[in-house]
Amino acid sequence: MAKAPTVDEREFLRLTRNYSEFRAKLTTLGLPAASQEVSENAQHVALCWLRLALEHRDDAQSALASNRDRAVYSRSYYAVYNASKSVRYVVTGAVSLIGDDHKKVSDLPDDFPDVAKWAETITKLKEHRLRADYDNWNTTTAELYLSSADAVALSEEFLREAAKYLESKYGIKL
Repeated sequence: MAKAPTVDEREFLRLTRNYSEFRAKLTTLGLPAASQEVSENAQHVALCWLRLALEHRDDAQSALASNRDRAVYSRSYYAVYNASKSVRYVVTGAVSLIGDDHKKVSDLPDDFPDVAKWAETITKLKEHRLRADYDNWNTTTAELYLSSADAVALSEEFLREAAKYLESKYGIKL
């Protein structure tokens, strides 16, 4: 069960670095209750990223309704990025909090459903986000091969898969 840490979530991440390794040390020291609390705090942190993913998804849906395609691609990607971060954090125990984490967005665990499909899809969404956010050329829109509606639909589908994965495998429920 997720439980907010007694310190700010960023401070929790800084103090624990890799919560899985931190938990193992606590268990070795004979502190199973503390180890369990760290696990609950980590679940809370993962839920924070998952909730942020849902907010980005909502923004993508609103942008789609307003025909703001660049915003659709950006928010769709960030929805997927934060859901991926949530999954990767729970599975590995740590994620980077600086920009280099975008390089790992498609590095999903091997047991994630349709992992190869999602790794490829996330890479495509990232590419579309980069073009939408940074390319200001007349040809940019024509070079995008995912429609804005497809980008939103893919982000919605990934969020459902990520939430289902976290609940079924780790008991983390939205």
